[in-house]
Amino acid sequence: MFSFVDRADYTIHQELEEWSRVANSNLSRAIEDNSPLRDRVQANAGMIALIQEGALLQPEDFRGMRDRDGNLQAGAIVTDIGEYIYVDFLATAPWNITGDEPRAVRRAATMLMAQIVRESIERGYGGRVVVDAVSGTADFYRRMGFIETEAGSTITPEMALTPEAAQDFLDELTGE
Repeated sequence: MFSFVDRADYTIHQELEEWSRVANSNLSRAIEDNSPLRDRVQANAGMIALIQEGALLQPEDFRGMRDRDGNLQAGAIVTDIGEYIYVDFLATAPWNITGDEPRAVRRAATMLMAQIVRESIERGYGGRVVVDAVSGTADFYRRMGFIETEAGSTITPEMALTPEAAQDFLDELTGE
């Protein structure tokens, strides 16, 4: 079970600082060990740095998911575009990439995206959400029903969730 966080505060900033320390440590270890997770760990560390900055500059744009023990497990920076919600940055906690800590969980980022979709519905956008699929994340978004748009690039494709796909995604999560 997860609980939603809808803005950054002092506690979030402290937790993101811990994420950064753990991510950088994981990256050093992945480089030294020539780990097959190196690229994912590196991308995660980069996203965490961007989320940290966004949470400091625009705390109201931060969204997150906590596990039942209160650990921050996923975080994002979002922008309300007026017709949809744009996900600027999304990351899972660094221990969820490596899976080497007891607090590692699965599906935190997926559940955070579900909450962002619900927010889009509540704002009258029908569940429309747009992302730039950076660093090999396109498959993650495709599994939720996102499709590539004409915008973006071949390296960082823009992907969008339509209202129909948004409802299908939420229905699948709730088992309806």
